[in-house]
Amino acid sequence: RASFGLQDFDPTVQQAINTTCSTLSVRGLSLQIIAQGNCIEPGAFSEVPDLDNITFSDTTFPFLEEPAKDPLVAALEDNPGMSITINSMLRTVAQQLLLYRWYQNGQCGIGLAATPGNSNHETGLAFDSSQYNAWKSTLQAHGFAWFGSGDPVHFDYAGEGAVDYRGLDVLAFQQLWNKNNPDDPIDEDGVYGPQTEVRLLHSPAEGFELPVECDAPL
Repeated sequence: RASFGLQDFDPTVQQAINTTCSTLSVRGLSLQIIAQGNCIEPGAFSEVPDLDNITFSDTTFPFLEEPAKDPLVAALEDNPGMSITINSMLRTVAQQLLLYRWYQNGQCGIGLAATPGNSNHETGLAFDSSQYNAWKSTLQAHGFAWFGSGDPVHFDYAGEGAVDYRGLDVLAFQQLWNKNNPDDPIDEDGVYGPQTEVRLLHSPAEGFELPVECDAPL
């Protein structure tokens, strides 16, 4: 078989697809992608603070871009007597690949998933909450757009300063791959294509060996 450098570090993303039904199986790699994305665009993936009236599901990465995070925090602070549970927020390309493959294969109860690199949850603008009715008017007043009946749990920040960072997580992964696999480089273009996918499938689900260092040469 072809050699892909760190593919022999188990488990790989491909193995996570085959043996799990949780995006937490690629948590280590996803946290590296988030960190590398912030090296490229500081503040693109900013952690939402753990306020008293917000709860995150176990599989949720609590990150939004800074222009979206601040209005969400304001909405929460303006309504201390209300609580919200976030079921999904930032999703990395590694997580999206899992969901998409499970959707394609009819696995894990995934009824629909966008192709990797194309989900709104990869932009730093989106989150899902089942309490959309209670929070819709407040969130809309703070710049969030409700997706509507087609995906009623979904909100996207569309207010002042919103930046669609679609493709940043792909670029971050490409840079991480090249840093850890200098003998098998791929284009760093932020475009999710076959060459990126095959490397992602062979990447270690728990993360690459080399740490993310923003000032380190790539």
